[in-house]
Amino acid sequence: MLPSFAIGRSRAIVALAREQYEKLSTMHKNMQKLYEGLGSYFAFDPHSVSIEDFFGDLANFRTLFLEAVKENHKKKEMEEKIKRAKLAKEKAEREKQERQQKKKQLIDMNKEGDETGVMDSLMEALQSGAAFRDRRKRTPRNGDQSPSSPASRWPGANHDNRRAAGLERSRSRHNANPSAR
Repeated sequence: MLPSFAIGRSRAIVALAREQYEKLSTMHKNMQKLYEGLGSYFAFDPHSVSIEDFFGDLANFRTLFLEAVKENHKKKEMEEKIKRAKLAKEKAEREKQERQQKKKQLIDMNKEGDETGVMDSLMEALQSGAAFRDRRKRTPRNGDQSPSSPASRWPGANHDNRRAAGLERSRSRHNANPSAR
């Protein structure tokens, strides 16, 4: 036989267990009702599809949906980038045609011999910088033909003799007064 305090304690435990069982039973019934409601909302038979399968499919759908959203966002960005590049290219082409047209107008004006407006167009070309836009590649000049060379400044001057004289002069300046150091 069990002591009386053990019997009282056992009855309390049994009562507590029954109470918890009733709560769990009520929660299970509520969960089944909610699952049946999900079945009717998502149009599937809750008796033939298990809860694990349903929530697994729902998780897969969510993952695929988020990937599709990212992919659509990337496609949209690429389309916008292509559109911006196309607009920039068209704008550059228009500006190039306008510059060529202005140059052609300047050339035509000079050919016609019409002197009116020449200064205005030249000033406009200087202010816009169009007069300085020469995109041809220039070849470098030889040493004798550079604008700073003595031969180009004084035609007929002997370039080699002037260079040697300049070198001698610079050496003579350094060694002219050795005692002054």
